[in-house]
Amino acid sequence: MAQDGPRIAEISAEEFREFARRYASSPEIGPIQTSLDGGIDEPDDCDRVLVGLWGCDTLCAVACFHLYRSARDQARRVLKLDSVIVDNRLRRRGLAGFLVTQGFADLVADEAYNVARIYAHSVHPGTVRLLRRLGFNDPQVTGAPISDVTVDAEDRVAFLKLCEGQIANHMSQIKLQCEFCRKGDRRARPWCLPRGEKPKGR
Repeated sequence: MAQDGPRIAEISAEEFREFARRYASSPEIGPIQTSLDGGIDEPDDCDRVLVGLWGCDTLCAVACFHLYRSARDQARRVLKLDSVIVDNRLRRRGLAGFLVTQGFADLVADEAYNVARIYAHSVHPGTVRLLRRLGFNDPQVTGAPISDVTVDAEDRVAFLKLCEGQIANHMSQIKLQCEFCRKGDRRARPWCLPRGEKPKGR
């Protein structure tokens, strides 16, 4: 039975691969490689977390996060955004930012992981903008294009507060559109459907 409205939930590797097979490319950088493609070396103790953003019964976006032990402090973890992929018909609606921000907030708030630092390869300009809004530094001019942010003590509290503010703002917009859509309101701009497409049965 379909669930109405937005939800973020863990997904299987098979769901992630199928979604990536269909949508893992962008006009700016071409094919988007993920760690599930193989050929990317990750530490043996790496934990992989796969999440998806659903609109009713439609999977709209997916993200892959990696957690592995910090080289500086084995009791802590480093969190890496491996990849975020959005259905190409649903892009430029803030879905990637919403999904990634919620993923970061959930994983940093989980005391079992004890995250010390977050980083991502910032190749796509949209990723750079997304991370900048969360306080990440811009990628270096030379060397690997990596953006990162530390989340120690006060930094962690400030980071989570920043995430929560952005999540609440985006969720309110998404829920408003969902309410319009459920009521068949002319103002509805369904964020989980291609532009101009109407929900089935409505």
